[in-house]
Amino acid sequence: MKLQHVTLLLLSTVLFSCGKPSANNSVDEVIALFENSVNQKELTPLNEVFSSKAKIYEQGSVDESWEKYRDGHLGKEINEMANMEFSFDIKETIEGMDMALVRGHYLIEGEMHGSQISSAGLATLSLTIEDGLWKIVHLQFSRGCKKSASAHDHSNHKNETAAKPKAKSPKTAAMANIGDAHIHIDYSSPRVRGREIWGGLIAYDEVWATGAHRATAINFPKDVIINDTKVPAGKYGFFTIPGKEIWTLIINKNWDQHMADDYDSADDVVRITVTPEKLTENQEELLYTVTETGNNKGEIAMSWEKLRVSFTVEVME
Repeated sequence: MKLQHVTLLLLSTVLFSCGKPSANNSVDEVIALFENSVNQKELTPLNEVFSSKAKIYEQGSVDESWEKYRDGHLGKEINEMANMEFSFDIKETIEGMDMALVRGHYLIEGEMHGSQISSAGLATLSLTIEDGLWKIVHLQFSRGCKKSASAHDHSNHKNETAAKPKAKSPKTAAMANIGDAHIHIDYSSPRVRGREIWGGLIAYDEVWATGAHRATAINFPKDVIINDTKVPAGKYGFFTIPGKEIWTLIINKNWDQHMADDYDSADDVVRITVTPEKLTENQEELLYTVTETGNNKGEIAMSWEKLRVSFTVEVME
């Protein structure tokens, strides 16, 4: 009944709204921020994208505000988990004038009190535009939670349905404003997991998608300057060619591809030669950051294992 109510509300909004309010973020960015914040166990960034009217429904309980759900439920749960991974697979997005409906499957797995936790199910979100941003006003999880046997649990679990495998390279995102341009990066983040990365898992002198699964995608909402080259506003693939001493960083027109399977140097917009920075501590998960460094200027960086590469971006007026 709740889902039908949300759907009717959305349809009525589409039919009767006179104009489409502008938002400084997108629905996809809100979902990516939610996924990334839970994985990082840092929920503060979500304060900006939950409406003051938000209600959260989970397994029969209702939290009347995002703050109550954050502090009394979600925050406590994820902080107690070790080796946690969360993913949200969007199956449908319906966007109206100033309302949107998102439906999909979620999976959260980890270790708690010596047991493996696997919670998976359906998630439904409705969003509205408030103060120039898409914000969540309704979040509902429908889940079943399964514990694996601990060392002291001798129950027979042979007939249980196996849990969905844990995502080893979860989808995530990095985003920040440089000037008034909201730079957004979508990528999948592999872990080191004790492996030899450079010259091992990642070959030297070969084009790499600089992430797992799909090519890493960077969206520039405004024209930018990279390495003295003007790059028109749009979405691009980010590729690299790792070397033992020197790396080549590449901005390419084709962002929609699996890894670098369809990479074509003819679609390169910018190539930059850089010397990678060595890190003193291990960066377990591949991490992108977007940092504003000055007036309309910023830095985009990728860090993994004990290495970091970066390039500068200037947003054009």
